[in-house]
Amino acid sequence: MRVSEMIQIDDSGSGSLIGGTCIGVYRPETNEYYFDIIPVELYNKENFKKKLYLDEVVNIIQRSFESMKVQKTETIEVCRGYMFEKLKKWLDDQGYSWYCTHITGRIQEIVEKNFELYTIRLGLPEQYIKYTRFPFHFHKLLKWVFADYENRISLCKVGWKSWAKIEGIVPEVRDETIHSNNFICLKCGKHIKKDSRVKVLHYYSNRETTVFLHHYCYDKKVNE
Repeated sequence: MRVSEMIQIDDSGSGSLIGGTCIGVYRPETNEYYFDIIPVELYNKENFKKKLYLDEVVNIIQRSFESMKVQKTETIEVCRGYMFEKLKKWLDDQGYSWYCTHITGRIQEIVEKNFELYTIRLGLPEQYIKYTRFPFHFHKLLKWVFADYENRISLCKVGWKSWAKIEGIVPEVRDETIHSNNFICLKCGKHIKKDSRVKVLHYYSNRETTVFLHHYCYDKKVNE
């Protein structure tokens, strides 16, 4: 019987405009790990108001505990934050010993990496998130969404109040020639060659923003 092992619970992606949220459970002593994704559909306007994503946290943890055979003798560390509001009551009702703390180390690394891989599977370019200090910054992701709005809006947490402030934005489209070699097309994710013709989407949220697309990528988008 396990008498001294610990279970750690963490999340990643709850603050990302793109995708749902990754919930991870980790047992450091044995390096056992379980994770699952709260689907982005639970962040649409109707479901977000009902906070159904918090119910899904409980569902994920329940499945993880069954899979990992978590015992009542194990101490459970829960990451601080609103994502685990309903989970705390569930842990109490089930008789688990738990406390909130700042989660760091291996579990944090694993959950963040799994969320990153998940967003790459959704289509977010790996190079777009890999080499920046704040890879899931709201306005950085917003640029990617506007580059192919019709296909990417379904990947967004549109129940957020911050989304309601910008959902009516219609970017201005301009033809330009780009004289830099440092841009990628945010529709196809590929490099834009220097001195290429491009389409530039220009809009203002709470800041002035431009998005660069290959000319042919934009033409394909329009004709689809």
